[in-house]
Amino acid sequence: MLNLLERCLPFDHAVMQAVQKLAEIGGGVMDKIMLALTFLGEETFVILLIIAVYWCWNKRLGEYLLFSLYTAMSLNGLLKDLIARPRPFLTERFSDLRYVRVEGALVDTAHLSSSWSFPSGHSQTAGSIFGSLAYGRKAGAKLLCGLLILLVMLSRVYLGVHYPTDTIVGALLGLLCAWLCGALFRRFYHHKVLLMLAAVLLSGSALLLNFTVDTVKTIALGLGAVVGLWLEQRAVQFRPAKSVFARVLRLVIGFALLMGIRLGLKPLLPDLMWCHALRYALMGFTGTFLWPWFFTRAGL
Repeated sequence: MLNLLERCLPFDHAVMQAVQKLAEIGGGVMDKIMLALTFLGEETFVILLIIAVYWCWNKRLGEYLLFSLYTAMSLNGLLKDLIARPRPFLTERFSDLRYVRVEGALVDTAHLSSSWSFPSGHSQTAGSIFGSLAYGRKAGAKLLCGLLILLVMLSRVYLGVHYPTDTIVGALLGLLCAWLCGALFRRFYHHKVLLMLAAVLLSGSALLLNFTVDTVKTIALGLGAVVGLWLEQRAVQFRPAKSVFARVLRLVIGFALLMGIRLGLKPLLPDLMWCHALRYALMGFTGTFLWPWFFTRAGL
């Protein structure tokens, strides 16, 4: 596969060079626009989107989004370790191109040198999430979702953190996950916990290639979500809130709770792999069961 990608390097360089000419427009304004677009593929945005749908709008659609995204994440991690393609800013032939290095709470491109480039995780995330949202919708919704996917792809190339081929393949794989998971969900929704468990097992196979903290966190998140979905199905069976006020409370308090687990617990726990796994397992369990159980009991 790497040999085939090597043959694509002239195409990748030409496209990246053309895309990065957008930097000539408005000084640093374009950098900020592209960072905002790349945020649509970030973990924080995706978590907010899924829980907003799951808790406040359409429970079944939220479960589908979670299944589709998790499958895409698992496949992405597996392929990255199998193919092991270096980032463009680490490649000598691309040293003449821009690399927008940013270290922030919402977007971080400064710590990507330790991760592989192919396929693009952000593009695959966008493909799975927006592809799932477009699944079965009208033409206008599909067009909007397709545009958002393209904009995320464009941002990753502009920032210099992915080759165009990374983003193309990533987006296509994300759309494939959205379609496949949608078909499985429609046919086997009553076995949704088993479907999610299968996605966790796919993620676990990455440990055979590369035992990393990120892989462990992904598996822990999935296991927490599987247990939570199973308990919610048997003990809660919550419904979306009827009032706008209740929906806002569910989302604001619940999102703060998840971010408290994700970020607040981090400095309190030792920097050990099992501690990172614990945080992400708690996030999956809280999002799918603990918080739905609480707001159902509270009448929200």
